[in-house]
Amino acid sequence: MATFDVWGTLIPIEPAIKTVVDAIHKALGGRLPHQTVQALVNDERRKMKLARREKHEVVPPIYTLLDMYKQLRDRGIGVFFDVHQVQDAVDDAVSRLEVSPFEDAIEAIKLAKAEGYKVGIISNVLFWRSRATRRLLESLGISQLVDLQLYADDIGYVKPSVQVFEAAKMLLLGDAEPDVYLHVGDDFYEDFLGALMAGYGAVLVDRSGRYSKREVTESVPCRAYMVRSLKALSLVLHEVERCAAATQA
Repeated sequence: MATFDVWGTLIPIEPAIKTVVDAIHKALGGRLPHQTVQALVNDERRKMKLARREKHEVVPPIYTLLDMYKQLRDRGIGVFFDVHQVQDAVDDAVSRLEVSPFEDAIEAIKLAKAEGYKVGIISNVLFWRSRATRRLLESLGISQLVDLQLYADDIGYVKPSVQVFEAAKMLLLGDAEPDVYLHVGDDFYEDFLGALMAGYGAVLVDRSGRYSKREVTESVPCRAYMVRSLKALSLVLHEVERCAAATQA
């Protein structure tokens, strides 16, 4: 089986973050400079990712809006916005994003399916609820290609928690143990290390070459790989299948 992260792996996240900034800026009636709202959102994003990494905490999207609202009030900035209305506006805007998947993403999913893999999506939530991502993936034709979508706000766990990967395995395969389980994602801690800590294979999509300049890097033999493009997934799948066959022989 193979599971994929969404944001940064299948779809670029930057347009969605801009949508969040625009929605909050609009809710504030333009009373704060756009760049101030941008800085606030970026800071909140860093805090959320740190909480996931260190505490494995699920942070509901609406709580992040509340936290930003509180920060503004604590700074003496007398602004007001209805967090429920802003949350709905963010969700709606993200679900309607005019964005294209990474060119290698759709082919990677189709490849895994063609190779006989059960394919799932497992993703954390950020400033928008999972329903927004589901609607977007539906409009992009990605939902129809996968067997499962599982989000942090569905099960109360976040990557890199072991429970997320275990839940995906159970929902896709029941009690069966896969010969191969690869998780594919762009975050070193949440996706790559998360899958490895859960005892499964990991593929880090490192498009910028932050961790390796090579097209394919085998970090842990038969288990962990870094790729510059999902076009290399075919090579990785064949390698882990070869390893699995050798183990069973």
